[in-house]
Amino acid sequence: MTAVSRRKFVTAGAALASTAATIGLGASQARAAGGGHGFMAASSAGPDDFDGPGPHRKKTPGLQGICALCEVTGGGEKVYGIAAEYDVAIDPASLTTDSYATAVFPAAKGFFAGMPQEPDKNDTSAVARPRPVSAIYTNSEAALRPDGKSVEGRFVISEFHHDPDLSLPTTDSDRVSLVQKHGVRTLGGVTYAASQTVWSNSGRHGNNVAIRGVDAWEQNHWWWDDTRSAWLEYSIYLPKSFLEKGGENRAYPLILAVTHSGTSPDGTCAQTLTEQCIASIWSLPEVQDEHECVVITPRYERTTMNDYWEHTSDVENTYRLVESLLSNTWSYGNPNLPDRSDKVLKIDPKRVYCTGWSMGAMTSLWLMAKHPQTFAAGLIIAGQQRPSDVVTLANQKLLIITGSEDNKATPWNEKCLPIWKQAGAKITRPDHNLDPALIFPVDRQDALTKQINGYLAEGGNITFLTFQGVDHMGAARKFFHIAAARHWLLDQVRA
Repeated sequence: MTAVSRRKFVTAGAALASTAATIGLGASQARAAGGGHGFMAASSAGPDDFDGPGPHRKKTPGLQGICALCEVTGGGEKVYGIAAEYDVAIDPASLTTDSYATAVFPAAKGFFAGMPQEPDKNDTSAVARPRPVSAIYTNSEAALRPDGKSVEGRFVISEFHHDPDLSLPTTDSDRVSLVQKHGVRTLGGVTYAASQTVWSNSGRHGNNVAIRGVDAWEQNHWWWDDTRSAWLEYSIYLPKSFLEKGGENRAYPLILAVTHSGTSPDGTCAQTLTEQCIASIWSLPEVQDEHECVVITPRYERTTMNDYWEHTSDVENTYRLVESLLSNTWSYGNPNLPDRSDKVLKIDPKRVYCTGWSMGAMTSLWLMAKHPQTFAAGLIIAGQQRPSDVVTLANQKLLIITGSEDNKATPWNEKCLPIWKQAGAKITRPDHNLDPALIFPVDRQDALTKQINGYLAEGGNITFLTFQGVDHMGAARKFFHIAAARHWLLDQVRA
């Protein structure tokens, strides 16, 4: 039951009927996507769990199954392509962008990533919408290639257009379909003829989905303290070098990424990783290549901190989780994977960081204020605290980012500034707002990076930036994509 959400879901029979009706499959071919929001079930399923014709089929030449290729953005999880798996390597010269008819099922009506009590996005009776292919190539794995070029492999990747504005809310479920419209040739010279068969990625154990930068996380870990009958569920990302031989001898930076209240009351570990990029952006390969680090994100049973400045025991439990990792005794990696089984994780005590949005940012501010000797720095996105409760932040390193239309976070942080200044903080607060149009596309942030680095170079230990026209929700969707902010956080070292 690792990926089953406590949100509403339909019965397997209803899901079967819906799938069959919407993509034209017979009941024997269609299987319900039982995992809903989760990706663990999909990741653990075998090749025979996904649709072509029937379960436990004998492997025959040709197309074996399909997988949705997704990425988590500020706007939620989006489908960026489909991987078609064959039994042998495919000749890329036989492929064109119209080799397949590809389609994505829209998210259920009323779904908005990260909102509380939202419907299961896969609980939809809508017809799959055609999605044009912008690039097609072969690969050795079910994954997009940054260069879009073919390498020898049995996976054909149909890649879709990526909107450069990663803050746009997703409209995708993670259910896809594919039809092979034209013949496809193997490297051995055999042609697999076109077919009218509609392939689906829905399987008995969930949808077959690969999520870049997210599938490597370990979900459903538990921190516990038997002396207090206290526990906390969390997910952890372990760096690639830790999983290599001798990785347990290195000490790694640690990021505590606290998500928002929308994934708390009835969500899952998977939802904390896929419905916003607050935690998962730190595990993207390009981010890890520059700043390798351990990342943890808790899943709470309830809202941890409200607008009355009241908080639950989960706030302190979150600190206890960080404290347990700092003890360098963590050895709970997946026992079924030899690259992490029984390895003891070491954390660099001078490089522990806190970040979050909304409730997660409020929690981060509180934790840093109450445990000022623990964190090297904090990246605070649209969070606020009562000034009298966070005086000790005057001596810590903070980068606070809000939107001008956020009528809570922006004014409350303004109220904190004189308190911090009186307590000895050196504060950088520009007298004008920044332009959010400079955030996207993310590979063209030169002007924004120059601006932000200029403010950070002024030497303030607290820098408070506001972007023009951005509201509270927009802050989550946009600001974690600011590369200069992420780089600044991971460059800090506690004295």
